[in-house]
Order: sequence, then C-alpha cells, then structure tokens
Amino acid sequence: MRFFISILLYFVSLHVTFFAEADESLSQEQLLKGDTAFAADDLVTAIGYYEQGIEMITDDESITTPLSLYTNLASAYSSQGNEEKASTLYREAVIYHSKKVDESVEESIRKDATDIAAQASFFLGMTFQELEHHEKAADAYAYANSLDPNHWSSLANLGSVLQDHLNQGADAMTAYYKAYDILSSDEAPTDPPENPKEILSQLQYRIGLAIIFAEKQKCVMREDPSREVPCSEMAANAFNTAIILDPDNEEAKHMLATVTTDATMSRASNTYVTELFERYAENFEHSLVEELGYDGFERLRVVFDKVFIESEVPTFEVVIDAGCGTGLVGEQFRNISDTLVGVDLSPSIIEEAKKLRPNLYDSTEVGDVIEIFRSMKPISLIIAADSYIYFGDLSPLFQAMKDGLADGGMVAFTLENVSTEDEIRLTEMKPEWKWQLTPSGRFAHRYEYVEAVGKENSLKTIRYEKMDKFRKEGHDYVRGHIFIMVKQTNNEL
Repeated sequence: MRFFISILLYFVSLHVTFFAEADESLSQEQLLKGDTAFAADDLVTAIGYYEQGIEMITDDESITTPLSLYTNLASAYSSQGNEEKASTLYREAVIYHSKKVDESVEESIRKDATDIAAQASFFLGMTFQELEHHEKAADAYAYANSLDPNHWSSLANLGSVLQDHLNQGADAMTAYYKAYDILSSDEAPTDPPENPKEILSQLQYRIGLAIIFAEKQKCVMREDPSREVPCSEMAANAFNTAIILDPDNEEAKHMLATVTTDATMSRASNTYVTELFERYAENFEHSLVEELGYDGFERLRVVFDKVFIESEVPTFEVVIDAGCGTGLVGEQFRNISDTLVGVDLSPSIIEEAKKLRPNLYDSTEVGDVIEIFRSMKPISLIIAADSYIYFGDLSPLFQAMKDGLADGGMVAFTLENVSTEDEIRLTEMKPEWKWQLTPSGRFAHRYEYVEAVGKENSLKTIRYEKMDKFRKEGHDYVRGHIFIMVKQTNNEL
C-alpha cells in the first residue's frame, strides 16, 4: 500500500446549518423542531420533522428554510449511514439554490442561502467520497468553492480526490495551494480549523507528494513562474515548510529524507511506521490486496516450500510473524507453526488482524521486532512479508535475527528492489550501492548487499527468487526479492 494513497481528508465534520427568522412559518417550525431532535441525537424524530417541513413549503417561503430543511435532512440520513439518500437530498438543496437565488433576491438573504448551498455541496462531496463516486465528489467540492471562495475545506478535499483517486496531481496541487492561501491570509476562512498550523502543515505535505509523483512535469517557483527548478527541490521545500509548521509531522520528515536521498536515514522511525498503520489499519488489507494487487505473502510461502522439494515441510516450534499486519502471511504459515506469534508496531493493525483472523495467532506483541527477536529466543522461524521495507541499513535487523534464532533456525522474508532503469543507473553511478529510499517512502535493496549482511550474521541464503510484479505502484509494478535463509552453527561457518 502506498502509504499516502487513499486518504480522505475530511477536515470538517457534518454539522447542522440553519437560519431562523422572526416570523416562523409552519415549515420553519418543523425545521427548528428537527434541529432540536438532531442536536439530541434523535435522528428518527429529526427526520420526521424535516420531512414534514418539506411537505409544508409554500411558494412564498423564505429561501433559506427549504435549503436548511433539505440540507439538515440529508445530514440526518448521512448520520444513519444512508449515504445514497443523503446524496439525493444534498443535491436537492443545491438545485433549489440554483433555481431560486439570483440578483433579484435581497443581498443578505442571497448570502445566507448561498452559504447553506455551499455547505450542502461540500457535504455532497463528502457523501460521494463515501460512496466512492470520486469524479462526482470532485465536482461537488469545486462547486462548493465556487459558491464560497473562502471554503478552504472544499479545496483541501478536492485536492485529496484529484490526487488519490483521479491521478490529477497538478490540479490537486492547485487546490491545495488555494486552501493554504485561504488559511494563511488575513481574510476569515469559512469554518476555520482549531489547529490551523497542523492543517497548513498537512497541506504542504500533500503539495510535496503531488510534486514528486506528477509525471513529466516542469516545476517552477510560485513567486517567479519564469524560474524553473528541480522538482525534488520544490518538493523538499514543501516538506520542510510542513515540518516548520508542525515539528511533529513525521510523514513530512520521512518524505523530506526521501527526496533529499539522505544517506544518514537508515530506517523509517518507529513513530512514522506506527502512525502510518494506525491511520490505515481498517482499510489496509483491502487497499493492499484489492487495489494494489499485492500477492507477496502467497509467493513467500510458495518459495519457502521449494526448500523442501525433496522432503516434507517440517513443523516449526516457535514462529514469529514480523510486521504481521492483518495476518496475510501468518495465515500462509499457520499449518507449519506450533506457536505463531504476530508482532507489529501498530496496536490498531494487531486488533484488525484479530478481527479478520480471530484464531490465527497464539499470541501477539506490539513493539519493535529488533527488541522482540532477542526477547523471544530461541525462535525456530521468522517470516516477514513486506515489512523489512522500512529498514535501509539491514545490519541491526540481521544481528537481532541472528541473536533470536536457534541454530538451524530459518528466516523467510521479502524485500523491494529498484526499477530496472534505476538499477542500471545506480550500478553505473555507485557500483557498491546498498539500498535506496524510494519516492514511495520505502527502502529498496540490492541483492548483493542483502547476501553480504546475511553472511556477516551467520545467515546463509538457501533459496532466492526474484519477485517481480508483486504489487502496483501508481501505473507501474514493483520489483522485489524473496530470501530464505538459515542460521548456521559455528561448525558450519
């Protein structure tokens, strides 16, 4: 899973918007009753009042009342989880506004009505995102911003949809910049956030991502469009700005190291990895397997079994699933494990594994695998699919595996490789290259380097296979490796 893909940036929550007038009509009375019930979380009653109010609308009704009724009724249905019904009603509000509001309407009423319609269109975009109607969501967000130019959250969410789902990075960047300008200007934004610096930091982070993943683009400075600069420099500036705004933005720190190819960054921080999987735990497996076509966990078991082509695959006493995620690879090795232990940095991903595969693990541990390998020795087998990709320098990891494994213990793991083109380039420029921090934020490793680190730590490769096209990255496939190693005894060295 690309860790910054498929995130829905819902910067504001659904809330009730209505305008009451001094002389209340019957429909206004129902609106107010519905709002009172909605505020008390009595959705059924609220829906009843709102629907009665819509039936009571007259031709001489104040424009804001029908708009509020449609919008609030839609929000009530959305709160019930009925997004299809909600989307229909939000559209009714937007259409009602377009039919009823023109220059002939009194200015103050026109502004109130347009504000409600802008919110309805914004909520419509959020509802379409929930329904995965991404093009419609983008249109709704854009329309909300056209009605209310200070509606920063519609621009932020528009950027998210364009970038994450519609592959329109340049347009996403434009939306992010507009949202950023609104929040950082002296003018009052619509629904200002409580934590503006954190939001501004996230916008700069997303701008940086849009820059580095936009294909075949030229990068110029906003202040001087005639000045072309390396896109990596422009992205680095965005990530650095994100860090200045929010020093705790671990994602921006990680990506800054990525675009600057910081050789001192030998692994992703535990904080970064934990926050990454805490955020995406619930959608992790669907995104990885269904959207990105990941099958490395299955391939790892197939290659592992080839080691025992002339004999029966043995059962291992203690098996550690390192970086277990939701248990995809653990499930593959369950039938040859007496005791199977799932280890991950993310408590949420562990809980997701228990929910999806309740009887898979005999026990689970939340923590750093380097520490856990040593604390749980002797280990019979370590399995790790798509989890060692957050280490650049493998030496500390392999030392911990050596310390934790029993003599003759085995380790089966996958790693990523750079693209064929990058492999040729790196070999020409730096023949002894070891690892590369890729734009995805993961590490790719050279085969010869992995072999060398294994040898230094008494880990001998007994089976190796290339693992091409095991997952997608944008429009391309990722290359990888599968290693099966065994810990040698002193007599075997």
